[in-house]
Amino acid sequence: KVLRPWQWAKNILVVIPALLNKPFSLINIENAFLGFVLFSVFVSGNYILNDISDIENDKAHPQKKFRPIANGSIDIKTAKIYSIILISLSSTGFYFFFDFAVLYLLIYLLFSILYTNYLKFNFIVNSLAISFFFLIRLFLGGFITEIQISFFLSAYIFFTSFFIAVMKKNSILNTKDIENNKYLNIVLKENSVLQLSSLSLISLFLSNVALYVWGFENYKASGQNNIQYLVLFLVLYFIFTFLLHQSSNNGKLEDFVLGIFKDKKLITTSFLLGISFLIYYFV
Repeated sequence: KVLRPWQWAKNILVVIPALLNKPFSLINIENAFLGFVLFSVFVSGNYILNDISDIENDKAHPQKKFRPIANGSIDIKTAKIYSIILISLSSTGFYFFFDFAVLYLLIYLLFSILYTNYLKFNFIVNSLAISFFFLIRLFLGGFITEIQISFFLSAYIFFTSFFIAVMKKNSILNTKDIENNKYLNIVLKENSVLQLSSLSLISLFLSNVALYVWGFENYKASGQNNIQYLVLFLVLYFIFTFLLHQSSNNGKLEDFVLGIFKDKKLITTSFLLGISFLIYYFV
């Protein structure tokens, strides 16, 4: 549980460049999958460091207080050893297989420490920082497969991850029995100025626009004659993001990945979304 394996779903971004690249390359897929596994080990080590830093805030949270470090089932010294082992193993693996790709891990780790201790408690900057973490995943995948990342795909990932960050804070506002802490005060301040529910809708809109632009640019470049599948995918994506927004208003998306797994509507819609994309992109 301390490794948060459900959060590895975010690391699928490492594989995305290889999956979207045409012509399809099995070698790229193999490299991307290896990168996904190694990076997942790395971020698990990083999550442990985050939990150590957030231990007091987690103890005051109605759900996070059950995390292994917050509830005392794993002591801080042991947690640090776990973290060092995981980060060291994954970094060594990256250097062995992908040479200078290990620099992406170093950037991620340094930025994560900066985020946990400073950026997390800065107005709006915290959401932009989360977008940066997602972009690192995407560009890491491009680096290890030597695939260039398009501007429109980067823009989509940026706006979507910003949307996720805003939904997380909106969920915190709608979570019952959460005790006062430093991060909650930042969220309350943002809500008083920006109204997070409204900002969530705006970022939802930007995420959809960015995806539409990327989708139609990709469609024109591919020369395919299957626009009906693209339209189906885009409609399902809008429905999916709207359901996410509603779920955040109900306080269920502070942990984005876990929130999706626990919601039958979101699971079903995400499954249909994946199928529609596969049909559009590969049929």
